[in-house]
Amino acid sequence: MIAKLHLLMNELDHARLEKLIDEDKYAKMPVAEALAERLDNADVVLPEEVPADLVSMHSRVKFRDLKANLLLEKELVYPHNLNPEATDQISILAPLGAALLGARVGQEVHWQLPNGKDAALVVEEILHQPEAAGELHR
Repeated sequence: MIAKLHLLMNELDHARLEKLIDEDKYAKMPVAEALAERLDNADVVLPEEVPADLVSMHSRVKFRDLKANLLLEKELVYPHNLNPEATDQISILAPLGAALLGARVGQEVHWQLPNGKDAALVVEEILHQPEAAGELHR
């Protein structure tokens, strides 16, 4: 289960994510179903209207796992962009990835792991956000 954050996102990512979660291999995943609900209620804006402190697709984010008190850095990617050897990426279809989407710097995010345990993080810094970097149509 993904945290019930109100989702603000750019129109390109919104369209791509809707298409992604409609694919047969992903459609029945619990995280895809929860993401679909968030997408249905999202505020969709032009890429240039995305605030610089918001986690969007391909953002590189520094966040703290509040349960383990670990500082982590990950890039939020689509499953087809995920390099299986990379330790610094997280898929949007992983519970953590879906929880990060739409979070803002300083915001605490809670979600449930597949094993039923609760998880929490706080976004400390966005190291790279495509929209802020002018990468509006990537």
